Amino acid sequence: MIETGPPMPVAVRVHFAHAAVQAIADAVGADLLHVKGPAIDPSLRPPVGGEAVPRRAAGGVPAEPRLSTDADVLVRPGHAPRLLAALRRHGWAVRTRFETGSAFEHAATLWHEQLGYVDVHRWFPGIELPPDEGFAWLWQHRQRSTIAHRECPVPSVDAQRLLLILHGARSGGLDHPDVVLLWALAAPAEREHLRGLAADLHAEVALAAATGDLDAYADHPSHDLWQSFAEPSDAGRLGEWRARLKAAPTLAARVRVLARALLVNTDHLAMRLQRRPTRAEVLAEYLRRSRAGVHALAAWARRTLRR
Repeated sequence: MIETGPPMPVAVRVHFAHAAVQAIADAVGADLLHVKGPAIDPSLRPPVGGEAVPRRAAGGVPAEPRLSTDADVLVRPGHAPRLLAALRRHGWAVRTRFETGSAFEHAATLWHEQLGYVDVHRWFPGIELPPDEGFAWLWQHRQRSTIAHRECPVPSVDAQRLLLILHGARSGGLDHPDVVLLWALAAPAEREHLRGLAADLHAEVALAAATGDLDAYADHPSHDLWQSFAEPSDAGRLGEWRARLKAAPTLAARVRVLARALLVNTDHLAMRLQRRPTRAEVLAEYLRRSRAGVHALAAWARRTLRR
């Protein structure tokens, strides 16, 4: 009988996943940047018990540890197909595709039996420059970090700070630990520098969502989408789909949003079932979604009539 031993600690697994993805990217000539988790510069990490408290966290506001359960990488958009194909050849299986992963359709999630999850981003939510231009800007200002003894390209420290805040905009806004640490406790000069960086990357709306200034962008097409994350309302999924439709930049993009609103997300259904769904299960989910949509529309109509 083969003895497998104790499971690999999650933190160790995530480090190995970053290193493995970088090795595969190097082999196929795919440019990528490692973001979040172990790729973050130590100066941006929250204080841990027993360590010196960083200057920005000296105001008595508690900062929670930043724990990563998967490896996050941002790939040059044109290199995404070759990277995904190479990852599949090396044992990763696609769990969600770009189109089904999130409201921003920005990342594909893959799973490896030994190395766990990796999220491959083709753009970073909040950066509204065209994806190729956004990546090129971050790539031009990249630096290097060693993860599991592998040299990995990472964004500049300033860009890392902004990306963490933009990520926080989707996960609690002002209450998110990263936003507290990197914005609420930042000096005025640091905030102004971040605003300039956000302007370079066309990320002003997402930054405003994270920092409580979203009302300044009430007329922006993506305002409602960011508001649905920063300030969840009783509009629920219907409100999110309406916001996605408003944020879509082209007619073709709006048509895709409408189509996806009507269809079952089979990737998410498979993750819930822990297997690929049958046709009957897809049909049942479609009927459930249809009923939920009717109820949501009725509730929205009642709220509108009361105003």
